[in-house]
Amino acid sequence: MLQSLSLRARLSLLLGGVLAAGLVFGVALLILHAGARVNAEVEAATGLARDLAQATLPRIETSKNPEAELAGLLEDAQRLRHVRVTVEGKAGPATQSEKRAPDWFSALVFRAPAPARFDTPLGAIGIAASAADEIAEIWTEIVWLAIGATAVAVVAFAIVSYAVSRALSPIGALSGALRRLEQGDHAVRAPADGPPEFVAIGERINALAATLERLDGENHRLMRRMIHVQDEERRDIARDLHDEIGPFLFTVRAGLGALARKAKTPGAEPARLAEDCEKIDAQVAALQQVNRRILGRLRPAALEEMGLADAIEALARSWRETRADVEIALSLDGARGAMDEITALTAYRVAQEGLTNAFRHSGARRIDVALSRDGDRLRVEVSDDGAGLPETAAGGLGLRGMAERVGALGGTLSMSNRPDGGARLAATLRLGTLSQV
Repeated sequence: MLQSLSLRARLSLLLGGVLAAGLVFGVALLILHAGARVNAEVEAATGLARDLAQATLPRIETSKNPEAELAGLLEDAQRLRHVRVTVEGKAGPATQSEKRAPDWFSALVFRAPAPARFDTPLGAIGIAASAADEIAEIWTEIVWLAIGATAVAVVAFAIVSYAVSRALSPIGALSGALRRLEQGDHAVRAPADGPPEFVAIGERINALAATLERLDGENHRLMRRMIHVQDEERRDIARDLHDEIGPFLFTVRAGLGALARKAKTPGAEPARLAEDCEKIDAQVAALQQVNRRILGRLRPAALEEMGLADAIEALARSWRETRADVEIALSLDGARGAMDEITALTAYRVAQEGLTNAFRHSGARRIDVALSRDGDRLRVEVSDDGAGLPETAAGGLGLRGMAERVGALGGTLSMSNRPDGGARLAATLRLGTLSQV
């Protein structure tokens, strides 16, 4: 049941329970002390009455007027509180009406002792304790003290409850801000007021909301960039199909038409027909190379068949065949061993982008490609001895897309000039994180 109560209700219930327990404990202490107080008063009064009776008895026995002595004893005893002196056979002195406390309280705090008895020629004198008025006084004191303590407790409860309510009032605003964050409203801001603890919580919520809002913006920019990169890639593929595959297909088709016409010519020479077939076969072979290059840009088959190290070696070999004047040095120790597919593909793309930029823009005579591991990190570095990066250079579309891809995988990408000349492209990827995505 307590779990369903709010924090404010729990604190109020706890405070009320503590105040009620304190009030009950205080009344219990007063009741316990009341018994000792009544007994002390009654013992003193009965002792004094007994002494008075013992002092009067000899005078009664020797007096010429014993009745006067007895009447004087009764008159003196009437002045004593908490005790009643009576003589058998005679009406006792008139007593004022006594205040009464509840019977359960009287029985709890006082148990009357047996009356004392003194024999005289005029009749037996009885001395009995009478604590009703003392008990009534104590009961009245306890009642008024309980009323006063209750009033104080109620006022204290009201004051503390108000203070607790004021102190906990920011919780509603903080909870509302968290609820709006959960619903996707990252522009919400929580009020940072109230006690220092709530101010700190509000500041943390605002920092979280600002971070989520910033990430939303970055995600939107990244999505737009990805769409732009996809469109650029499609345009590049379309250009390659039009500029490279298209002419080959036209040539093959024209060759096949010429071959068909020659074959229909009476007396066609087989040697010339075979020569035309060889030309068509060369055109198909060139077309196959262009097709493999385009497919390699989309997804390198060597990466799945041979692994990252062999795929990069195949990439370097294709560049050596195209640009034999540039030396490509490979250090691929970090590319060997277990690696998840997305990390391997990203590392390959970084090496591919670095080689492409170096061949197109740097004018380098030597390009170094190195892959190394440091714990759970894979470092890919492509460096050259070319012209380096201009001071006002801004990364091209390929580099920006690669940086966003590496960043999305929890890595870093940087490009800088080498101290001894040339440029360096370096990426650090976390191994094993993407195999679970």
